[in-house]
Amino acid sequence: MRRKVFIVAGCLAVCAAILPLVAAVQVSRMRATEAELRHLSEYASWTALRADANLGQGRKLLEEIEKENWAECSPEHIGRMRQLAVASPYIAEVGYFQNDLLACTSWGVVMQRIPFGTVDATLPDGFGLHVGHDALVTKAGPMLALSKGSHNVLIRPQQLVDVLRDTHMTLGIATENGKLIAMSGEADPELVSRLLAHPGSGMDDHHLYASETSRGLTVFAMSERSAIQQRLDSELWTLVPVGLLASGALLALVLWMSRQRLSTRGELAIAIKKREFVAHYQPIIELSTGLCVGGEALVRWQKPDGSMVPPNVFIPMAEQVGLIARITDLVIERVAQDLARTLAQEPGMHVSINISSSDIESGRFLPVLARTLHRYGIDPEQIWLEATERGFMHAKAARKTIESARAAGHVVAIDDFGTGYSSLSMLEQLPLDTLKIDKTFVDAIGKEAATSVVTPYIIEMAQGLRLRIVAEGVETVEQEAYLRGAGVDYAQGWLYAKALAPKEFIDFYDRRNSGERASD
Repeated sequence: MRRKVFIVAGCLAVCAAILPLVAAVQVSRMRATEAELRHLSEYASWTALRADANLGQGRKLLEEIEKENWAECSPEHIGRMRQLAVASPYIAEVGYFQNDLLACTSWGVVMQRIPFGTVDATLPDGFGLHVGHDALVTKAGPMLALSKGSHNVLIRPQQLVDVLRDTHMTLGIATENGKLIAMSGEADPELVSRLLAHPGSGMDDHHLYASETSRGLTVFAMSERSAIQQRLDSELWTLVPVGLLASGALLALVLWMSRQRLSTRGELAIAIKKREFVAHYQPIIELSTGLCVGGEALVRWQKPDGSMVPPNVFIPMAEQVGLIARITDLVIERVAQDLARTLAQEPGMHVSINISSSDIESGRFLPVLARTLHRYGIDPEQIWLEATERGFMHAKAARKTIESARAAGHVVAIDDFGTGYSSLSMLEQLPLDTLKIDKTFVDAIGKEAATSVVTPYIIEMAQGLRLRIVAEGVETVEQEAYLRGAGVDYAQGWLYAKALAPKEFIDFYDRRNSGERASD
């Protein structure tokens, strides 16, 4: 598992180091692109304002002169057109038409036959636009004509896009039907046509562009994609340090998580989640008959590689970090899964389950146990509950749990008696059923050890309280003989068997009790 954690941690560390920086670069590029598109949109808006100012001056002039109802090219009419043209800096020329022919302009009477021509676009306010109109007198090149009634004005098209712009930028204006009026800078004609046909903002392989429609005209701004690089450099200076900080934070998080997973607590939490805990069963022998009457469920941590972690290694840690309750619940479930069928077939068999001191004080496990036994159809009388002396230190809380357990049908035992803080008064206060003599006192039997005098006292005290007695750690026939002679009820230990896997335990039970079945 540690190798797997190292591999995963290494991969995560590489990702933690690289991904934030990659993200910083990508976000910088995205922000630079968005900033350039906003920049182009602003220029498109400014171009629209510039065009509206030019055309607005022409509209005002045409509305004013049309109201004056001139009917011929008199010197006064020509003078008036000249006066208005001079007063309007955006207007190059004012013209008057009779019978769809240009009769005179602000420059004088026209002798050539110049028709009114076709209107290229009609603006929302009714004014007509003529793109590419020739200036008769000034010969200034194609002009934009704005017409209303019998008059028109000529405007230099480039004035509409005369906006101070970036060197890499192109500005343009066209009619809504896509006829180009003016453009500053150079641009791919195909891109311009596509942009005019489908206004909006975006980019292609080589350009960024933005456009908008204003008062019947389409204005656009575009630049080469290389313009992004200038903005990208600025964005990188801002976001790469953020990416470095994020990389550092993620690396620290990966390191912390790896240490957590490699710690005993982390491994415990993962093992519980993966249900790596199993129960082995040490047989309990009735000394008067030699029969196996049950077993004590001893939890084992079985790692994925098959190795076993003994309980004295992980149980203290589980209690310390608050995971013992979850392990208890797993053991209850395991016992039910392993032995439900055997317990149903052998009503006289029982299984002892160790309960932590915190659970004895709280009683939390009782509903869990009841639901599990009901689900598997197990008689509560076949499940004995064991707790060490430490679990009974808070006598009032412990008594409530014991009474509830016994009322449900369970036998309750005090485990490892004599190794803690127990006393005769505590035993008298608690409604216990069984006392288990710790291996320490069993080992002293037949030896001149200080604890050897304690063993008979414990047995006598338990018998005086009418408690059943189970001796733990029996390893020799001499110990067995002594305990049987002293009136001890049950024994368990290596003399009979070590803790066995479920199938091995059932086989042991069947072999040990086969003689009784034959006599039956």
